[in-house]
Amino acid sequence: MDAKYYLLEGFDPSWETTQFEQQIINQYTSDKQFDLVVNSTWGFLDFVNPITKEMSNKFEITKYLVEKGLVKSILFYNFVDPIYDDSTWYEVFDHCKKYIDESKIVTLGQIDTNKIKLDVPFQYWAVFAAEHFKHYLLDHLRPRSFDNLYLCYNRKPTWHRVELYNKLKSKKLLNKGIYTLGHQDLKQVKMVNADKTTIPFNDLKTHGQLNIANDTMTLGNMDLWNSHFVTIVNETQHVQKLGYPFLSEKIWKPIVGLRPFLCIGDQGTTQLLQDAGFYTFNDLFDITNLDPTIDDVVNAIKNCKLDLLQTYEKIKPKLIHNNKRFFEYAKEQKQIFNL
Repeated sequence: MDAKYYLLEGFDPSWETTQFEQQIINQYTSDKQFDLVVNSTWGFLDFVNPITKEMSNKFEITKYLVEKGLVKSILFYNFVDPIYDDSTWYEVFDHCKKYIDESKIVTLGQIDTNKIKLDVPFQYWAVFAAEHFKHYLLDHLRPRSFDNLYLCYNRKPTWHRVELYNKLKSKKLLNKGIYTLGHQDLKQVKMVNADKTTIPFNDLKTHGQLNIANDTMTLGNMDLWNSHFVTIVNETQHVQKLGYPFLSEKIWKPIVGLRPFLCIGDQGTTQLLQDAGFYTFNDLFDITNLDPTIDDVVNAIKNCKLDLLQTYEKIKPKLIHNNKRFFEYAKEQKQIFNL
């Protein structure tokens, strides 16, 4: 990778996720030339302007370099986290287009295509999880009981995760499943029907202190996993008008773990999964919206009359297909960058 300027800081460079991110960019730029390469995760980070030597951030430095005519081509990428709906990056992209032809602005990963083109969509977490997720034999993933109708692990208390918790609580549905929700204040951590001795731990060095394990690459406690029927996936964000969805490791857990799932995520999530050859399970719960809302999920739990054992046996071929398809799909995604 040989560019005039780099704005690459994001997550900790010692993390495997960051190193894989850098591997992708090195591969992509091996036969391409850009004046500026920007990791558009966390644009607010303090960063020294390479020209003025003043402290600034990636947003302002990008605009400065463009305004001064110092760059005529830019590569933006984000893989580990989405560019959030209200991100300043969209303002920066519009600013850049005033000075640079849009064909010279290249974007990789995930972005709202209603606001700017996405040149190379890429499901980073599918590839990373396929290579780093704990290996499970299929026999180890089959339910031992259905003591819990649902399992919903959450760490960061984002608005949609808090709202789902509050609505399940108001409908007296928390006792039907497992629900966790982290918080900086230990007294506000929610642990419903979960294993309180193994799930929380001091994770100060990993994404802040939220008193819930940042366990991205396992299914967690297998006694708990094998006691539930449907996984409720509260994705990283829940944006209901979005051109291209962000899928984290969260959505791949029930697919690897032989469970039907309901996903509260970005618009387009269900369609993307279906187009990629995965079965989805909204119909099991009479959900007509392609992408379930919070209320859809609450009503699904409230109104569920399924014979869980009989239903699981009926859909088991689809679950096994999803598990197999996941590893095929990850290989296909790797081919996008010849990894």
